[in-house]
Amino acid sequence: MYPYGRFLSLAAAAVALASAGDVQTPAAGASAGKSFVDWSPADRLPRWLQVGVQIRGRVEAPSGTSAFNSGSDGYYLSRIRVDLAIEPVSWLRLFAQAQDARVGGYNSAQAPATIYNPMDLRQGYVAVDHEGAVHVRVRAGRQELLFGGERVIGPADWGISRTFDAVDLLLDGGRAKVDLFAGSPVLIDNARFDRHKPGEHLYGAYGSVRRVLPSMDVEPYLLFKQTLLVKSETAIAGDGLVVSPGVRIFGKAPGRLDYTVEALLQRGSYSADTIVAGAMSYVAGWTIRNTALQPRISLEYNYASGDGAGKDGRRETFDQLYPSNHGYYGMIDQFGWENLKNRRMGFDCAPSKQLKLRADFNQFYLATVQDSLYNSSGSAVVLNRGATSNRIGAEINGVALYQWSRIWKFGAGYGHLFAGNYLKQSKLGFGYTYPYLMFLGNY
Repeated sequence: MYPYGRFLSLAAAAVALASAGDVQTPAAGASAGKSFVDWSPADRLPRWLQVGVQIRGRVEAPSGTSAFNSGSDGYYLSRIRVDLAIEPVSWLRLFAQAQDARVGGYNSAQAPATIYNPMDLRQGYVAVDHEGAVHVRVRAGRQELLFGGERVIGPADWGISRTFDAVDLLLDGGRAKVDLFAGSPVLIDNARFDRHKPGEHLYGAYGSVRRVLPSMDVEPYLLFKQTLLVKSETAIAGDGLVVSPGVRIFGKAPGRLDYTVEALLQRGSYSADTIVAGAMSYVAGWTIRNTALQPRISLEYNYASGDGAGKDGRRETFDQLYPSNHGYYGMIDQFGWENLKNRRMGFDCAPSKQLKLRADFNQFYLATVQDSLYNSSGSAVVLNRGATSNRIGAEINGVALYQWSRIWKFGAGYGHLFAGNYLKQSKLGFGYTYPYLMFLGNY
């Protein structure tokens, strides 16, 4: 049974918690001429010391633990981050970020690490900057890596979010810049201190050239993912190396049109197998009118290759690497950019400066039924080579975000997946419904 009552009760508790910190106006904030909703104690600190706190709460009441499990649930997600930055001189920055993520009301006795990870070190790095004709910055330690549209590398910040133990060298001069980096993704472990993932490494160069043509930017990149001790299609143990050259092109065209194109190939080896894969994404948008409302419609097509034959020595499943998938392949976060064909039509508008609305409609298909259906984290969740249809299903989404003040933001969303013939033939035809309410406070 769908837990509407539980959802509403948890939603009321979340809103009450979000409002609790604003009951009384602090005297310091009042004396500075700021309203209580915009005042932050961090405003009173010296310039060389920066302290920040982020409080996020989210109520979710999905009709299943995923699109592949029909058991309903309703729970409250809490995430608190505390930032500390010290800048003793202009060229040196020391930064640390602690994070505490917990869940209340979850049906299962053991919540997954994706939503439950008590106090841990999320980021901790040293950054050295040199300003000149070329801006040079070196950042070493635990940190976020975020490039381009985040389709291949991003923090995936909807959940606990991803960081890397890495070194990143930025060279920025004129219209061009490049990041050279090497690191390993952090393995979130709610039973011990988070550590980098053993045997998995990422190396790369991500560039950007602004205004290659008027209103066009180009971002070429080359990524290397190394994984130790993997098994080939015939169970031969060895190491894996995925080489991913790609490019992202985006800009604006006459007539209030905008576009983004991203494409990449993957070559390399996976133990005894040869990697031959690729992916592409096309987005076109049209802002209907140049008004404060900013009404925009968009069309999108995404493709990622799948493996059409097993045990042939060729690995054709695209590796989505380390993306931020939320908002790309359906708001309900059930599918990843692997063995996938996705068509999307969307509408965005801003009825006021504080309020933004978004709605979209998605169609999902497998690139081949001989390969698995992969979830948003890139794990295989369904394999049905006997299916006669590759249609996963259709999804509708609606999202509203309201920036109440400089500090507080509120949001709500609803998504529903209508199961297609592939899921029905795989005995997973119950669909999936995902509503949520959230608040976010940045002090």
